[in-house]
Amino acid sequence: MSKIFLKKNLLLIIIVLSLTTISGCYAVRMTVKNIGDAMFRTPEKISNKITNPLKDSVKLSVLWVGHSTMLIQIYDKVIITDPFLTADIGGVIQRRKEAAFDINNLPKLNLIVVSHSHTDHLSFGSLDMLAEKFPNCNLIFPAGDEYYMPNFNLNLIRVDITQSLSSYVGNPFYIDGIKITPVYSLHPGGRYGFDTYTWKEQGATGYIIEYKDVCVYFPGDTGYKEEAFNKIGNSFKINLAFLPIGPCRNCDSTGMWYHTSSMESLMAFEKLKADYLIPMHYGAIRYFSDPNYPLYAMEKILENPDSKFHYLSDRVKILKEGEQIIWKDGKYTSGDK
Repeated sequence: MSKIFLKKNLLLIIIVLSLTTISGCYAVRMTVKNIGDAMFRTPEKISNKITNPLKDSVKLSVLWVGHSTMLIQIYDKVIITDPFLTADIGGVIQRRKEAAFDINNLPKLNLIVVSHSHTDHLSFGSLDMLAEKFPNCNLIFPAGDEYYMPNFNLNLIRVDITQSLSSYVGNPFYIDGIKITPVYSLHPGGRYGFDTYTWKEQGATGYIIEYKDVCVYFPGDTGYKEEAFNKIGNSFKINLAFLPIGPCRNCDSTGMWYHTSSMESLMAFEKLKADYLIPMHYGAIRYFSDPNYPLYAMEKILENPDSKFHYLSDRVKILKEGEQIIWKDGKYTSGDK
């Protein structure tokens, strides 16, 4: 067989495999766009990774690893959300920048939070890395994801989301002294395109994380649903909210279904009544165009003095991948590199 024939068929095999294994978060056209990157490029290096991510006498700190992965320290507790530490997703979707964090620099970990089973949030390779470094660490995940969860060397804890699906706020529980409350997320479950959109699998949740006097909201992926954000905002005094701002085709408008656009994330921020917002779910992966387009759209909205959201600009903390922010006495500072 000729080299041209082999090359064409190799590409066809990759496309077929991607269509059967790619997460429900991605459209077919996104897969096709990213195949070339997966075959011919490597993620951009992060040159100034923080080597001492845990601090003494910290009330709250956040290090953005990239995408939806946040390393959170609340006093003496350390939490990582939707860990995506690998260079790609299933060998098909290549991240634009490497994970801005070296797991070898993390001395302890109390809790791993998984919001849903799509492959950019439930990363098997990343969980393998964490299980090796922190065996038997607590990992929480929403009911429905157990069908996609291998038997990692972790303490797997299935979270009942029945009540949060119907009334937006679920039943709280405690893990290692940390109070966890599942809350509504407008996002499908499943892992592959057919189970996500055909069978309408459930299995996605947001979380309210409380420890001592700190309250953090992590939704994973969610679309905009006003009554849900109102209920969550009225039920908790949220110090810090994370909200996705991508993918979105028209990020300065509404109607993105399962992901809040840049505009919708600011609308949600208002309803949540949180003190601060850190946007996420952009930059690492190319969806429709420039992976940083959602950020540019948000910055444009916030900088416009005629925008109804201009007053929020001081409360939206935009981090670079690998940047850490620390709250002390109601103020924030940057972490040392």
